[in-house]
This record gives sequence, structure tokens and C-alpha cells, in this order.
Amino acid sequence: MLLYSAKKIQNLGILFKSNLVSLSLLCCLSINFSAHASVGLETEVLVTPNALFFNGNKVKGSHTDNNPDGYDYIFGNALSPHGDCIKVYKHFVFMTWYKGGKNNRHVMLSRLNTKTGVLKTIQFPHQHTGFRGKWWLGETHNTIAVGISPVNDTIHLLYDMHRNGRVEAFSQDYLRYSYSLEGAASVPDDKFTLAQFVNSSAGHYKHLAFDGIDDIDTTKLLTYPAFFTGKDGDLFMKMRYGFSANGKMLFARYDGKKWHGYYDFNQVLASEHGSEYNWGLYGDFKYTGGKFRIAFQRRSKNTSDKYLYQNGIYYAYSEDPHGVFDWKSAYAEPIEIPLAISEKIQIEEPGDWAKTQQKNHVSIVHGFDFTVTNSGDEHFISKVEDLEFNEQINLHTFRKFGQKDFTTVRVPFGGQLFSNGDDVYLTGLKNGHVAIAKAEDNSETFTTIYEHKRGPVFDKAVVFFKDNKAYYFLKDSEGTGDGRSLYLQVFSL
Repeated sequence: MLLYSAKKIQNLGILFKSNLVSLSLLCCLSINFSAHASVGLETEVLVTPNALFFNGNKVKGSHTDNNPDGYDYIFGNALSPHGDCIKVYKHFVFMTWYKGGKNNRHVMLSRLNTKTGVLKTIQFPHQHTGFRGKWWLGETHNTIAVGISPVNDTIHLLYDMHRNGRVEAFSQDYLRYSYSLEGAASVPDDKFTLAQFVNSSAGHYKHLAFDGIDDIDTTKLLTYPAFFTGKDGDLFMKMRYGFSANGKMLFARYDGKKWHGYYDFNQVLASEHGSEYNWGLYGDFKYTGGKFRIAFQRRSKNTSDKYLYQNGIYYAYSEDPHGVFDWKSAYAEPIEIPLAISEKIQIEEPGDWAKTQQKNHVSIVHGFDFTVTNSGDEHFISKVEDLEFNEQINLHTFRKFGQKDFTTVRVPFGGQLFSNGDDVYLTGLKNGHVAIAKAEDNSETFTTIYEHKRGPVFDKAVVFFKDNKAYYFLKDSEGTGDGRSLYLQVFSL
């Protein structure tokens, strides 16, 4: 457990409580603490008391007025924490967020040194530009992704991006990419400042291209930025190009000197390449279980079926550690990328668990995740809403290593999946506090091994897992106005 003197903590301006925890699963779970007594909170830190929050009204995309009494928004009201906003590298925790309130909106990067207890925060010149350039309309797609290159200790940020090339005002501001000098990720606390980042010719630390990639037309239409590291320490960037029902997922690789890519996993305009309909995808690339993988739900242009938004679980992997070649379906059948016919890699249809057959009455938009253990066990979770019968269905799809077929079972909760060696866990929020469930024998049954019931109450969390620890970046559910408190909580497993 990390221990710091009260005087030191006060001087640092951070809050540390060694006996508080808050995060939890979405539904009631059975509890079994005796066999997992080592699980518990190590650290709690107040990252900021003033992260940007949209406290106004939810409005339509055609809305243009600037609300003088609050921060109106288009999709959701919580921009921080959101997306790929937390990473752990060496003994540092990196967290991104937007500064409140409505007239501030700056991009922020915080780094906690877990050895010294020092939290340092860098403010960048860029401010959240809102929905299609209307800064007074909040836009939760515009997250801040952070990645660290283990090759040269550089920090990379991508932020405020939702097909920016379609906005005339962003003709010279469509890519919001900031990167640091070599070694910046590990500098001493007093050196962690904006001076560690490479400035741009315009003086705002934003760069209009990835060094090594000259595909400007693609860069202009990117959304949902995120980073992950691969087998050999390469840093991968992943994004969606295009639109919800006609888009593709792509990635690029940074080798410590320059970027390589883009590499497309699937085709846009799939109907022109053998698919019955155009489609887009909502999911993730991950390097997990020793392979480069993708899993997603499909949003089809078919508007006459029972699905309001997404359907299915689609899954593939590559034997190439760079993910460029040698892609295969879940059943080891070779596939060519960019993929056009998504049915070739479908492994399950969660929507079949809904009773309704009415048009647009199966809603699948949240709660999808996947992981693969070191031993090769594959796990997926899905959440289905039956709008006719007002029923929410949480599902766990899995396959033990060496088995041919996947099994899907209904489970009483949802959350976020992660693997830790050969173990697989599920976590989320219950009554505003952290709970962690573990799959017994790495199969269908999840048993809660930890549930906390004290401290601040949270309503949003993003989790990162490394070396037998779970790092939770959390938003306080309480607050007034256009700012909210964000916390970091670290749990041992």
C-alpha cells in the first residue's frame, strides 16, 4: 500500500485515502470474499475537482442556440473520463480529461508517479470544439486518447476528433495529434511540463499528419482514437473511418521513429464488394492472448430488420504481430483484408436472445467487450435490450482453448472484461462503487471476489489493468454546474 504524509499530500494538492474504494458492477452479484482476501484498494487520488461536464439539455444535431444557463450536448453528458483515457507505463499512471467549465474546455494530461505520490498535470492550448465546430454544444465522441511508446518513452495524444474534415472551419485543424520528446514519459516530476512536447509551426502543439503517413483524405475522417502496444513494443493507433453504417476500422504502427499505415481491416461501401448491405463496426483491436485481434458488433444499412442499431459478434485474429497479414476467422480459416462480407467472421448473434421480432426493437449499443487469456481462452460480453418487452439481457460468450465451438450463457450483470495471465475478470459499477468478478475455471460462471461500499459514489468509470492491478479512472456522480471531480483508484488483485 502506498503511504504518503498528510503534509506532503496537502502540498501536492492531491487527495489520498488508503481505505476508500468506489466502483462496481451493474447488477447484484453473489459475494465470495474469503477465497480472495488479498483483493483491495491500494490508492485513491483526486485527479481534479473540475473536469468538464455537460450540465445542460440534450439537443438534436440541428440545434444551434448557445444555452446561457448550461452546457447543452448532443449525445451524452460525460466527456471525462471517456474512451482510451488511462494508461499505465512503468510506475506512472497517465490520465486524460477536459478541464471545466464551459468557457475553459482545455485538453489536460495528468501523470501520477506511484513511487513519489506526485500528481503533475499539463494543460494544452487546445479547447474542446464541440459538435461540428459549435463549441457550445458538447460532443462526447471527442475523447482524448493517450499512448506510450516503450521503444523511446514518447507520449502520444489524439483528441477532439469526429470526422473533422467535414467541418469547413477545421480545414487546417482536422487532426489533433500531440507527441512528446523522447524520454518524456519517464522524466522526473519537476520536468513533466508542456515543454516535453513537440510544438507545431502554429504554436498550438497540434500536428496535421503522422510522420510516415501521407493519406490526408483518410486522416480527415477519423473518429474514436485509441492506442495499444503490440508484441515487440510497437505502439499501435486505431480509429474508425467513415460513418456508423458505412465505415471501417483501421490502424497504424509507430516503431519509435515513424508511423506505418494506414492498414484497413474492412471495406467501406461493402455492398460494392459482395456484401448484401453496407455496414460499419463498433468494437476494438487488441493485442491479447499473444495475438493481434479484432472483435466488434456490426451496424448494417439494413433498415427493415429487428435491429435498431448493432447486431452480432464478429471476431478474427492475425498470426502477424503487426496485424498486416495472415488474418484468420475464429475457426482458423484464412480471410482476406480488407474484409467485405462480415458473415465470414461472425461467431454469435446475441439478438436471438430477445423475444421480440418487431422491426427496430432489438437495441445493442453498449456493454460489448472481449479478452483472451495467456492460455488462449476467449471471452466476450454483450448487452441486448428488448424494447418490446422492456428486458435487458447480459450475455457471456466463451470458448476454452482447444475447443471448436463457442458457448453463450446469460449472466446477471455486465461491465468490462480483462485478463490477467490465465485468469479473466469482469468489472463495472454497483451502487456507485467498485466490484470485481472472476470467472471460475475461466468458463461461464462469474463470482464477485471484491465489492467496496465506502467513499465517493461514481457513475462512470474507465479501467486499465496491468501486473495484477486494476486502475480505475472515475467520475463523481455528485456535483453542480459544468464541472465534476475525477478520481483514480488502484486495486490489487
